Amino acid sequence: MSKTKVNKNFIWAKAFVKQLCDLGVRFACISPGSRSTPLTLAFAEQKKIKCFIHIDERVSGFFALGLAKASGLPVAIVTTSGTATAELYPAIIEAYQQRIPLIICTADRPPELLNTGANQTIHQWNLYRNHIRWFKNVGLPELSLNRITKIQKIALKAFETSLIRNKGPVHLNFPFQIGRAHV
Repeated sequence: MSKTKVNKNFIWAKAFVKQLCDLGVRFACISPGSRSTPLTLAFAEQKKIKCFIHIDERVSGFFALGLAKASGLPVAIVTTSGTATAELYPAIIEAYQQRIPLIICTADRPPELLNTGANQTIHQWNLYRNHIRWFKNVGLPELSLNRITKIQKIALKAFETSLIRNKGPVHLNFPFQIGRAHV
């Protein structure tokens, strides 16, 4: 019997993004990086979500802010790990003050690779805590039905919180292990 290799990071991200799409997210601003590739590919695959690629995270944050303000709908922002996440902070503060719905999706390293002295290993846990409406570290991807359902519920709560319950930006931190195929 042969085993099939799958990328559980991508499947996990795909379940999350599909749920956001089904809820009505129509725009995503992406600053690509290797750690955020699963989220980037998942958003790119959704035909109902228009993706805007910005190399500069600060530009991406403010572009998303404008889209959310104009549309009245939550806009997803995707960035890679580390200091790139800090570049989003000015736009997040403005979204918080003006109650503009953003769903910030930061890629992160798995716990064992955090705080190892490199720029990309900074502590991102609740990084924007003073200027968001909700934070969730989604945990490492798992392909059980229970965990896929949980990531879909996280997407639902992020959408509802940002748009209805406590309008404004929410932050979801996605730790991913990179470079490993899984069976």
